[in-house]
Amino acid sequence: MANWVKEKFKADIKEKITAVVFLLLIFSMIFGVFFHAADVGEGFLNAYRANVHSSASLVERFSAATAAAEPAASAGVLGRPQFIELFGLVQLAMDKKIVADPNYGALYKTPGGQLAYAVEEKYIGGYLDNLYELVNWLRLEEIPFLYVQAPFKLRDAHSQLPQTATDYSNSDADRFIESLAAASVSCLDLRPLLYGSGMTQEEMFYSTDHHWTIDAAFFSAGKIADKLNADYGFKIEEKYFDIRNFDRKTYEKFYIGSLGRRVGRIYGGIDDFTLITPKFETNLTLSENGVAISSGSFEDAVLDMECVDEGAKADTNRYAVYRKDRGEVVFENHLADSGKILIVKDSFGIPVYTFLALGVKEVRALDMRLFSRDVSEYAKEHRPDVVMLLYNPDCFNEQMFDFKGE
Repeated sequence: MANWVKEKFKADIKEKITAVVFLLLIFSMIFGVFFHAADVGEGFLNAYRANVHSSASLVERFSAATAAAEPAASAGVLGRPQFIELFGLVQLAMDKKIVADPNYGALYKTPGGQLAYAVEEKYIGGYLDNLYELVNWLRLEEIPFLYVQAPFKLRDAHSQLPQTATDYSNSDADRFIESLAAASVSCLDLRPLLYGSGMTQEEMFYSTDHHWTIDAAFFSAGKIADKLNADYGFKIEEKYFDIRNFDRKTYEKFYIGSLGRRVGRIYGGIDDFTLITPKFETNLTLSENGVAISSGSFEDAVLDMECVDEGAKADTNRYAVYRKDRGEVVFENHLADSGKILIVKDSFGIPVYTFLALGVKEVRALDMRLFSRDVSEYAKEHRPDVVMLLYNPDCFNEQMFDFKGE
C-alpha cells in the first residue's frame, strides 16, 4: 500500500511539472508575440496587402485580415522555429506521410520525399468567361493572345499521394485548355514538354516548395520563345535559351521553400538552389510599379542578390532572386530592337519573364493579386506584340481572373 501511494505521488508530481512546463511554453509564445509586435504588425500588413484587391468588398477584406493575422502572429512567437523543428521531428519519428496544416488542409510527403498538397476541383466556367471577354477585346484591337499552362507539382497524383487524397490540378487544367481550344484561343501546354524533357521530378520541382526549379523555368522560357517565333512573328535568337551560353551556380543545401518552412528542415529537408545567369553581354533597365529602380547587366539590373546571400536567414525566399511578385514589373532590353511582351502571371512566371527579357525589347509583367487596373486598357496603352497569360493549375480563383481591376 505504501509503495502504491508513493508511485501515485510521483505520478501526480510528474503531471503537475509537465503542466507547469507546458504553461510556461504557452506564456513564452504569447510574450514573444508582444515582444516582436512591430515585426508581427509588418508581417500582417504585408500579407494583407498582397492578398487584397483594391476593389475587394468589406467581407473579402475582413476574411483576408483574418487569414493574415494567424501567420503574422505565429511568425512573432518566441522560439517558433524550434517548435516547428520539434513538431517535424515528431512527425518523422512517427513516419507520418500526412501532416495536418491550417493553410492547405494537409501536407503530404511523396514516395520521393517531396512535400506537396492537393488542389480541390474548381468550377472554371466563370474564369473562362472573364478570359474570353479579355481575348475578344484584344482581338478587336488586333493584339494576339496566348495562354500558357504551367504545371502543378504533382505529375501523377495517384502514385504520389495516399489513397485518401485526391488532387484535381491536372484535370482542372485539362478542362480549361480543352475549353479554350474549342473557342479557338491559342494555348501552349508546358506540362507534356517538361515531362518529356528527361528531367526528373526532383529536377523539375523543389522538394520543400510548390514552385518549379530555375532549370525548369529556363527550359519553359525557351519553349515559350519557340512558340512566339513560330506563331507570333518574333525573332528571338536561339542563343538566348541555349544553356551552354549560361553559367549555372548551385548552392548546396541552401533553400527551404514555403512548404518546408511549415514542417521544418528535419522533416522536409533542404533543397539545393541553382542560379542561372547569362555569359553574354546584357544591358537592361528594371522598373517596378512605374519606377525605374536599376540598370546595367542582368545581374545588376534584374537579380536581387540578397536572396542568395549565404549569410541570410535559413527561411529566405531564394526563388525571389529573380524578382518577387509586384503589381507591375517592366524589363527594357537596350540591346534588342524588337519584341514586346505583356505577361499576366502568377509566381511561376517570376524566373520566366527575366529569361524572356534577354531576347526581346520589352517585357511587361502584371500580377492580378497586386495590380488594380484594367488589363485591356493597359494593353491598349502599351501595344504589346502579344499578351500572354501564364498560370499554374492552382490559380483558378476569382482574384487571378479579375482582369477589370477597379
